[in-house]
Amino acid sequence: MKTNFVPRVNQLDSIQLDSEIQNLLRQQIQNILQCLPPGLLSHLQPEINFVLNSALWNFSLPKSYATFGQQMLSIAYEKDQLPSAKLGLHYLLTTLLPYIKESCQFRLTSWSLLQRVLSVVENALVLFNLLNFFKFLKSGKQPSLVDCLLRINHRSLDGAKRRTIGYSYMTRELVWAGFMELLGFTIPFINYHSLKRKLRNALRLDPYQQPVERVELTSESKCAYCNERVILPHHMGCSHVFCYYCLKGNQLADEGFECNVCDYRSDSFKKVLVL
Repeated sequence: MKTNFVPRVNQLDSIQLDSEIQNLLRQQIQNILQCLPPGLLSHLQPEINFVLNSALWNFSLPKSYATFGQQMLSIAYEKDQLPSAKLGLHYLLTTLLPYIKESCQFRLTSWSLLQRVLSVVENALVLFNLLNFFKFLKSGKQPSLVDCLLRINHRSLDGAKRRTIGYSYMTRELVWAGFMELLGFTIPFINYHSLKRKLRNALRLDPYQQPVERVELTSESKCAYCNERVILPHHMGCSHVFCYYCLKGNQLADEGFECNVCDYRSDSFKKVLVL
């Protein structure tokens, strides 16, 4: 069953799909060209894009009267509205003219007048596309400027049935969002430093180190917590040296803080004196 009714969302999605197909193939070509010496084909980038776009057009419009994006959504152009002359104009507007513009912008950068003209034309096309989009929202026909210029419309190949929309993805997103909100609410109430200390003590079999009377500090000494050069060296009674902020911050966060090297525990700490 064929019908002239085509939902607006299908027509817009077909344009988006065509763009994604081009980007996907272009990325594959770039991955292949990476195996070649750098800069070998960089000056041929407009031609590479032109060959790619020409191939996509040649294997879609002349054979099926539909782009690959339209074929994926079971829509096509009206066959009687696309004679050979209009097919040639469609190729000119969608493939050849973009290649000429890209080639001029790529190779004729020193022609300031030409670049200004191209910029004006490009801005005008953006404006015309916007006006055509508003017209499309009202009429539901000819979503692109090329379709409007050539006066070609879409037809549906599978009847005038509505698209079925699945909400499984939205459901997963809602569940994940709820889980993240729960974590954001509960995590601040968990004393991470205390849990880390208890877990470390449960897995460590080394005996506790007895307190020492003197702590040695050299130019190579590093903080036992951050393993960086000691800033404002302090100790808590064992032989290991800490930065003041590392030691003070951990003791404020965890009342039972222990040396993460020897498990020595003390509620106070002292400044390391350099003799």
